[in-house]
Amino acid sequence: MENTVTKNEVFIEETINAGIEKVFNAWTDPEKLMHWYAPEGCTILFKKIEIKTGGNFHSCVSNPQFGDCWCIGEYKEIIPNKKLVFTLINADEEGNPINPVDAGMDPEWPGKTLVTVTFTEKNGVTKLQLLQTVSQDLATKTGAYPSWIQMINKMKQMVLQSTI
Repeated sequence: MENTVTKNEVFIEETINAGIEKVFNAWTDPEKLMHWYAPEGCTILFKKIEIKTGGNFHSCVSNPQFGDCWCIGEYKEIIPNKKLVFTLINADEEGNPINPVDAGMDPEWPGKTLVTVTFTEKNGVTKLQLLQTVSQDLATKTGAYPSWIQMINKMKQMVLQSTI
């Protein structure tokens, strides 16, 4: 699957020497998400997570240096072993959307982004592609882009060490 990428989107592609089921499962099993879905040195807490089309989540990434970052979102599309599409919205601890600036973020950061993750497999190797509707330059400047890279690397290590 080819994606058209513009400078207005984050684009990450990773090849993982594991079957597509294992990689997709790492994104759709809440227990597995707890192990990798936060940048290095951070932790994640899910107040709510329903991984199904139309399902919602409310999470907090705790960073010892910068504090807590709450967000909410909705799973817009889930095609097993093929595609995940979800929104990310800055929120408060109660799950109410907030202005990203009020969360200490860059004034240019959009209050809502859409993340699309696609999975393809060839000969037992999975290619993961992630798109997020925010400028890659802004995502790099704010730390969101390197955070995605760190999280995907953690997910990759978890999948490669897993026996599921």
